[in-house]
Amino acid sequence: MKIKLLIVIALAFGITACSDSNESAVGLYKYSHNLSGTEKIAEIKKDGGAYLFIEDVIRKSNAIALAETADGLSYDNIPLKLSESGNIIYFGPVNGTRVDSQYLAERLITIEHNEKACAQLQSEVNENDKLMNKEQWNEYVKSIRDEKPDDCRIIGAGMRW
Repeated sequence: MKIKLLIVIALAFGITACSDSNESAVGLYKYSHNLSGTEKIAEIKKDGGAYLFIEDVIRKSNAIALAETADGLSYDNIPLKLSESGNIIYFGPVNGTRVDSQYLAERLITIEHNEKACAQLQSEVNENDKLMNKEQWNEYVKSIRDEKPDDCRIIGAGMRW
């Protein structure tokens, strides 16, 4: 009985030792874009035998294939590294913190809500454009800047001089 237990334990260790160490990188990571400061969510996933990196899941950027090297995953000699805890990714300019799919779902709902609010605000600006004098318009433009959602670009909402 003890021999069977030892064999089972040895097989379990053998199977986990043979597992792909790159699997631990698979997941979602949020990070702030260097230039714009906007939050992005990157994904590392395994598709068949290949590992793919998607820089921006929300805006659906193209996937790039990662090469498997002796040191882990890389792209064009840029290594993809994980922190010891496995919760932070370092890949070129991307330094991201691991998030779950629930976080991504909540972000997508927020973005959809913001897009609707932005479209409504754009419609309001279009209606008010011809109705207000210069002073009223400038006060109105100042007021909508505070209520404008992130990543909302309102066309025609500039100050009048």
